Amino acid sequence: MQPRLELLAPDLVPRILDEAFQLLQEPGVKVESAAARALLAEAGAAVDEERQVGLLSETLVRQALETAPRSFTLHSRDGAPAVVYGGDAVHFDPGSAGVHVLDPETLEHRTARTPDLLRLVQVAEQLPQYDAQSTAVVCDEAPRTVGDIYRLYLVLLHSEKPIVTGAFSAHGARDMIDMLALAGDGHEALRARPRAIFDVCPSPPLIWSEFAAENLLDLARAGVPAQIVSMPLAGAAAPVTLLGSIVQHAAECLSGITIHQLAGPGAPIVWGGAPAIFDMRHGTTPMGAMETAMLDASYAQVGKVLGLPTHGYLGASDAKVVDAQAGLESGLTALVGALAGINMISGAGMLDFLACQSAEKLVVDAEAI
Repeated sequence: MQPRLELLAPDLVPRILDEAFQLLQEPGVKVESAAARALLAEAGAAVDEERQVGLLSETLVRQALETAPRSFTLHSRDGAPAVVYGGDAVHFDPGSAGVHVLDPETLEHRTARTPDLLRLVQVAEQLPQYDAQSTAVVCDEAPRTVGDIYRLYLVLLHSEKPIVTGAFSAHGARDMIDMLALAGDGHEALRARPRAIFDVCPSPPLIWSEFAAENLLDLARAGVPAQIVSMPLAGAAAPVTLLGSIVQHAAECLSGITIHQLAGPGAPIVWGGAPAIFDMRHGTTPMGAMETAMLDASYAQVGKVLGLPTHGYLGASDAKVVDAQAGLESGLTALVGALAGINMISGAGMLDFLACQSAEKLVVDAEAI
């Protein structure tokens, strides 16, 4: 028996979507990829090439929503089904991609390197609470030109589980797709039995950068699942009200789904995010705040009304060490996400506003999960 948490009154969801559709028509969404703008224009969207802005009609967006799958499955190394995205199935994976790790001996934050990622992967591999791995930290000593494929390579070597990952460049996603195909039985097998899902992040407010939009196109054409991670910051790069931020989140996800489905109708895509409130006193984004969990539960409710798979960033803490604050924030926000029926909840192990990972916190978070 799974209780269901819904923070939005039923009549609010259609209003949120209506306002999101209005945003996509005026002022529209900025799309910095020429290839993505061309797809939108061919589909009937009004595109201003000088400003790189597309005006998306509700009809066009709803056509894209019709082709987006309602569920799909990620597979383990041996090809067995492992993670179902859809309905109210709930799974957890470690957060990503931190730049620091918590040193268990000194309790200081230091730059992440290869042994740190290996340790995180090995710990998560042994904990059944984590249904998937993540490329949890950026290895500082790896050249940036190969950083994306290097993180994925290490996880592929040391884990049997499905992988939640992502690229920091356009060529990075293409190389990672090729690596996944090489690690399996080729591109067609990867399409049929995907092992990894890629986070793709719009830039708030209402911007698809060139590399993010190119990632959407490449993933759609390869049939590899994409996970939109919209990150409105309430009070900074989004309206200060929670509902206003949820409207912006919906507009960013709807525009991304439209670009994605135009490139590959029927390719798997997820209604996800990592929004937060903005602390104007300190200029920080409290990921462990209850308001942040409320944002996630609410936008997931909108995604579920549309029948889409969902993702959220919860189970993290803004604490600097694994202490009572870390346990309270991580445990409670993970609970909110689970009660909301979010399909994949990322964030376990993370400290310091998602900048730091801790293998010890992965274990504590597994207990809470």
